[in-house]
Amino acid sequence: MWKNICALLLAFVLFSCDEPADLSNSQAYVKDGVSFTLPGNWKVVDDFTEEGFRYIDIATSSDAVAGISVFSNGAAISLEDYVDLIIDSFNDMLPVGSRNRGEVFELETDNKDKVAKALRNQFAITLASVEVPHTADFFQMKANSDLIIIFTQTPDDDKELVQKGFDQLVHSFRQE
Repeated sequence: MWKNICALLLAFVLFSCDEPADLSNSQAYVKDGVSFTLPGNWKVVDDFTEEGFRYIDIATSSDAVAGISVFSNGAAISLEDYVDLIIDSFNDMLPVGSRNRGEVFELETDNKDKVAKALRNQFAITLASVEVPHTADFFQMKANSDLIIIFTQTPDDDKELVQKGFDQLVHSFRQE
């Protein structure tokens, strides 16, 4: 499961083009009790469920990635352990280069009515001796009975292109 998620994230990091998030043509995504709004030039590329775990993979308009993990049927993981799994799994999936651990710290959010806890991971991916700084944010959402984590990651150079789209995703997220 984690290898699949990291493989999808890696593919988008390596092969996407750079455009700003199109907020003027936002689109709603509604499926199986989960809904959110995405910029018009982003799309859900996969939505799969296996053994109490659901992952929604979102392609952005740049080298950024986003995803939503839904743990149901009493499955639980701490936000810190989730971040560690992403960090540890990412290097296993890189065909070349490496990702350092970077720094992980608590992130203040203005969306406290929806976000239970947020963590930020600032790190670098190194390819062919070129170090590219990245930021990954992890939002544990307040939910009915499921544990929901929204994950966003972008090269720091693309942050201005996608941050408003990330904000839209987190602010609009709903679970029925």
